[in-house]
Amino acid sequence: MNGWLIAAILIALWGVLLYVLYRKGYITKDGNISLFGPALMLKTRRGKRFIERVGQSRFWEAYGYVGIFLSFMVMIFVFALLLWQAVMVLSIPASRAPSPVEALGIPGINPIIPIWYGILGLVVAIIFHEFAHGFLVAFHKMKILALGVLLFIVPIGAFVEPDEDELASAERIKRMHVYAAGPTTNIVLAVIFLLLFAGLFSMITPAHSGMYISEVYATENSKVLQAGDIISAINGTAVRSIDDFYNVNAPMPGKKVNVEIYRNSLRNVSATSGVYVISVSVGYPAQKAGIKPGWIFYSINGTVIRNENEFFAALNHTIAGEKINIVMLNGTKMENFTVTLADKYQYYEKYAPELNKESYKGKGFLGVSAMYLGIGVGDPQILKEAIANPYHNAKNFNDIFRGGMFLISLPFAGLMPFPQPLENVYSVPFPGFWLVVNSLYWIFWLNLMLGLTNLLPAVPLDGGYLFSDLMTYLSKKLKARDPEAMASKITTFFSILVLVLIIWQFIGPRI
Repeated sequence: MNGWLIAAILIALWGVLLYVLYRKGYITKDGNISLFGPALMLKTRRGKRFIERVGQSRFWEAYGYVGIFLSFMVMIFVFALLLWQAVMVLSIPASRAPSPVEALGIPGINPIIPIWYGILGLVVAIIFHEFAHGFLVAFHKMKILALGVLLFIVPIGAFVEPDEDELASAERIKRMHVYAAGPTTNIVLAVIFLLLFAGLFSMITPAHSGMYISEVYATENSKVLQAGDIISAINGTAVRSIDDFYNVNAPMPGKKVNVEIYRNSLRNVSATSGVYVISVSVGYPAQKAGIKPGWIFYSINGTVIRNENEFFAALNHTIAGEKINIVMLNGTKMENFTVTLADKYQYYEKYAPELNKESYKGKGFLGVSAMYLGIGVGDPQILKEAIANPYHNAKNFNDIFRGGMFLISLPFAGLMPFPQPLENVYSVPFPGFWLVVNSLYWIFWLNLMLGLTNLLPAVPLDGGYLFSDLMTYLSKKLKARDPEAMASKITTFFSILVLVLIIWQFIGPRI
């Protein structure tokens, strides 16, 4: 069942629930249960005294000033990131364009956010966000009318409801303290939980030396190998690095090879040796010639292909437009092909420009993905270090930025929640370790996303109100004829621009 259908069913059921509650008189305009658009507001006065008591500390004044400074620094960063993304989407093919479902921050509907970890992270992020607003409201002696939760299928918000008239008429710096407190708290929490996550993740150790299997593709070897196995030796030769695997001293293609694996204990399995076709690109030479996934490369231009390095070396010596002879193994049957190669640079320019290289110009391109034994492998130590500390080799801002993007993109790479097969690759310090690690990550991720999103210069986000107050201040300094009107126009412009830039990410690649 796809995300859109799930969303439609849940929204329909939600509508039925609201109708029943309304008909029975539970939902009223000014009562403790009311509507906020399609969402349900649950109000209470419990907790009000706690917020007022905690909010008396002078700490919150300093926190407010730090929050304003941090908020504007982050606002500049996220707006620049949005502009950068607007340019980058022009080079993304329609097949790789993001789905609108991915813009919804609803766990279970957004395919990236898991249901239970997502709800946990969202609840933590929202509660701390709203309580931070409340502490600054209380510190500046403004009234708190109610506290509550905003529901739309799942909790999508919590709120500390101040007296809006009092907040609007408050001194500008006090109002800005209040607006900055929520997203600042989310960013601070994101940093704290990231450090906790990284500290715990660094405690794991590989269960055995060797390369782990990250994925097993649909070949005959899928019956004996599985994701999470650690390959320690092939054909009697130890496998200790990626290069060992790529350069394995393998027998002739199609012959049996002994593979020593660790799967809870060491064992030996018999696999069929060879570089398997994993996939073919539609419209490119291999597909046009009739080469199929699951077949094994026997030779290219007379050179026998025993491992992945021999496969890549054979193709790297070709040029675009060249005719090459390929012998494939289809089971035990030999298939012969004469193939005219395409241009590697042109392919990457069209489908993956971010991975393109000048050295690809004029190189022959067959249009296949191929792997030895039909499996993907990785180094468990490198994976651990990359996730626990992606900044360990950072030398400049670009390295720091790439490290941060890698951390944020772990869910898109299928690495968070950490895949169950890969859990078997590592020894962990205590039972329930992966439950804790996954929870810490998603609390970090959703706090960061909520904090960054809320600091976009667009009303009704916190960043929009901060931006509006800043524009009013600057307009007065510049002695504008009507500072409030000018600030309102500038804020409206940026609010519309932000909305357009967000929508553009989805429609840009599809135009």
